[in-house]
Amino acid sequence: MGQRHVWVKEQFGPRHFPGLILAWRQNQHGEWEAFVTWDNQTIAGGQLETNWVPAERLRPASDGVPHGGTAYG
Repeated sequence: MGQRHVWVKEQFGPRHFPGLILAWRQNQHGEWEAFVTWDNQTIAGGQLETNWVPAERLRPASDGVPHGGTAYG
């Protein structure tokens, strides 16, 4: 499927971080996951993180910058 720029939603919060999909797979339950590298801004100073992320936490970067999940954006 190739590399693709995405927004990665943090696991326990409303924020989205810029990321790059490196690979896809189906887990043991048949759900899609992507191997993604993203700028984890929840860590002081930011840090690149690479891990398998469920597809439901990803949005194409072409959709524009996502809102922060609050009434204030």
